[in-house]
Amino acid sequence: MFTKNSIAAALSMAVLSVAQAGTIVSAVDATVVSGGPGIGDIADTYNLFGLFNDYVSGVTDFDSYALSALHSFEYDGQEWFSNQGTTASVVSYDLGKVQNVQGMAFWNEDGTGAGKLNLLGSTDGTNWFSLLSNLSPTDNTYEANYKADIYNWQSVALRYVKLEMSGCPQTQPASNILTACGIGEVAFNASPATAVPELNPIGMGALGLGLMTLALRRRRQG
Repeated sequence: MFTKNSIAAALSMAVLSVAQAGTIVSAVDATVVSGGPGIGDIADTYNLFGLFNDYVSGVTDFDSYALSALHSFEYDGQEWFSNQGTTASVVSYDLGKVQNVQGMAFWNEDGTGAGKLNLLGSTDGTNWFSLLSNLSPTDNTYEANYKADIYNWQSVALRYVKLEMSGCPQTQPASNILTACGIGEVAFNASPATAVPELNPIGMGALGLGLMTLALRRRRQG
């Protein structure tokens, strides 16, 4: 027999929040704040050049892509380096609009990667707040294709992300052919939109049966 309490429980089962992973989004522009203009085009660090598989900005699931995507160790038109002789550099990325962001992927260049990394966010490109600090990116194997370091933070509205790199180049002896900071690629983890309630088929079945039972009981009592 269905009671009001059992129908309420069925209704609770029927309405569930849809769990959505974040989507990967690309920057639309970048500025070399210090250590530049550097070697290569800074756009090559966000235009998917060097990544073996493409993604669709704002559509592709961040985790499924960023956790496995490899970047080529080849430099030609696929990576960027700060000026020769620099051991620190700052780069600011523009995501094109203010949006909720909860993390980023950072492909640390295999030969001249950053030893330390601070991440800052901003909505206007002028006033900055800390996202994460004193990170130690992976010291990737020299002349080998490399994966991204994934950095997560609490979702926050921003348009710009600034990378403060220091301790360049990474420490591998074989990579000491260039004193600079190197970036292979960056991409960002946009927070999912507010979940739309989804009806659970099992809960909906129980709810429908309960409502039919109540209707029959009322008819008989009438």
